[in-house]
Amino acid sequence: MILQGFKRWGWDYFFYGAFLLAVFLKLYLFGAFSDTVFARTGLVGFIKESLSKLLNEGTIIGFYAGLTLISVGALLLVSFWTLFLKQSKRWISLLILNAVLTFLIVGDLIYYRYFNDLLSMTVLSQANQVGAISGSILDLFQAKDIIFILDLIVLIPLVIILIKRGNGKLKARMVTRGALGLAAFVIGYLFVMSPINEYTKKYGSALFASNWYNMALYSQTGLLGFHGFDIYRYVNEAVFEQKKISAKESKVIENWFNDHQKEMSNETPFYGVAKDKNVIMIQLEAFQNFVINQKINGEEITPNINKLINDSMYFPNFSLQTGQGRTSDAEFLANASLHPLYSGSVYVRYPSNTFDSLPGILKQNGYETAAFHAYKKSFWNRYVVYDNYGFDHFFGEGDFKEGEIAGWTLGDKPFMQQSVDELVKMKKPFYGFMVALTSHHPYNIQSKFRTLNVGEYEGSIVGDYLHSVHYVDEAVGMLVERLKKENLWDETVLLLYGDHDYGVDNNEAMMKIAGEDFTPYNIEKTFHEVPLVIHLPNDEGKGVYERTGGQLDLSPTILHALGVPFDDRYMMGGNLFEEKNQLVVQRDLSFTNGDYTYKSSVDGFFDKGTCFDGKTGKITDINLCKPAYDQAKKELNISDKVIFSNVLEKFMKKE
Repeated sequence: MILQGFKRWGWDYFFYGAFLLAVFLKLYLFGAFSDTVFARTGLVGFIKESLSKLLNEGTIIGFYAGLTLISVGALLLVSFWTLFLKQSKRWISLLILNAVLTFLIVGDLIYYRYFNDLLSMTVLSQANQVGAISGSILDLFQAKDIIFILDLIVLIPLVIILIKRGNGKLKARMVTRGALGLAAFVIGYLFVMSPINEYTKKYGSALFASNWYNMALYSQTGLLGFHGFDIYRYVNEAVFEQKKISAKESKVIENWFNDHQKEMSNETPFYGVAKDKNVIMIQLEAFQNFVINQKINGEEITPNINKLINDSMYFPNFSLQTGQGRTSDAEFLANASLHPLYSGSVYVRYPSNTFDSLPGILKQNGYETAAFHAYKKSFWNRYVVYDNYGFDHFFGEGDFKEGEIAGWTLGDKPFMQQSVDELVKMKKPFYGFMVALTSHHPYNIQSKFRTLNVGEYEGSIVGDYLHSVHYVDEAVGMLVERLKKENLWDETVLLLYGDHDYGVDNNEAMMKIAGEDFTPYNIEKTFHEVPLVIHLPNDEGKGVYERTGGQLDLSPTILHALGVPFDDRYMMGGNLFEEKNQLVVQRDLSFTNGDYTYKSSVDGFFDKGTCFDGKTGKITDINLCKPAYDQAKKELNISDKVIFSNVLEKFMKKE
């Protein structure tokens, strides 16, 4: 009787239950492999704590903690419809759904390992960028990730065999299927909405309205919940929601810029020091500050940049501020002086917006402008954005002569030399923006360029990184010599900076190379720091400047050196020539202002973050970081509204 019952109904229950269990375990493994919090005390601890609260306090609120309940609910919501189907169709649908969700979970995991963030609809809309970085993606896949497809290896042939044997022909009554499907939907809805309602009751809905950081959303909604909300948000933004702001909001933004313009009117001894001089700004790929002025096995990692620093202004406390757009975000920060988006790249989502860009301003002041990048012009939508910025020329792949390949395209040595070939033909003054590429993850530079003795790091990704940046350093040295040969050295402002972190999960190696103690503060600081070197004509102002600054500050700083007034400028950055620390805001609301450094928590709660004393590096009272945190949040909010609404189009028409 029991066997007959199982034969009649068991496979139905088995496959649906197996689907729920298998995908739930994959969600749990995502949390374990990414070191994000799925259940604070583990699954067993979660069950014990929740039952204890239920029995002792008579409340089910314990079940809301972590992502267990909401993940089960989300699984029911994405799968309840399969219960309406006939048996064989249900089995096939569950297999397909399992495969799709597995692909999504593994994709999130690989993406998280590099970006510390989750895939979003805006990122997926940039999927045409994936082909060029496939090497990086494969490098991030780990052998243990095979566990995510083990169930599919078993279930796919099992379902095929069962259907062939006629086991999938059982026809439950439509009423039964409907009742089961409806029950799964209701339970799923309650499991999802109860924790969310509890959260919004306590903390409000700002997280869902503003979404300053995807991982903060994940910590409340789980992986499937995040993607569900992300799809809703994307469709709402793309189809239903007009990117408009009220007259009141527009006035608030305009007033903020008016106040900022007044703050930026302060002159320094460097105002106009490079008036009418050429400008060359070079963005170095994944180039971090911890390699500067450091040796490995007695050999300098960056001897040429170290030498350049002796005759230049060097900012060792300069930080990256990029988000999901990585390299494109750095370009945007440097040339438009606005913050990147919390999701996706401005270059892809809003390429035709009006921006008060550095090339546009310099063009208005008589400069000829050109951008250089030795890869496809369509990558990151550059050909659209650069034209919109106001660049007169864009030299991309196809415009450069064949030369040595270092990494996965034309090496930075021939790239920089050929870029200078074009610059010397241009009328003076000129602005040249070079986006270097050789030191790109996964740093698989050819063996003939591996000239540095990296010792214990040989054969590891850290060693590969050191070889790559050493090559790029040689390219910079050759560029400096070329500028001197062309009599451009004392007629040009040369600015070098790194674009984003190097994407390697090895803090021990990073801190050892940097020569810093392995402390939470030093790790946070070192991870975000990229080099900034500014060489002014005649070595003006050479020295080390300890003040804090970020990529947002680059354009305003250049304009100050050129003596271009900041009146009516719609840039958010500060002036690094001023003798004060700048507030440097990260997209996840971490920040530093010299006095304090704040590391945000994954769930986005201010009081769950960590506040460090900038002088001692020790953890201090969290409330000391609150004023700067509020300012940081306001900055990000204003920048987002500027981009989403394209309000600068209106502001700049008034000029």
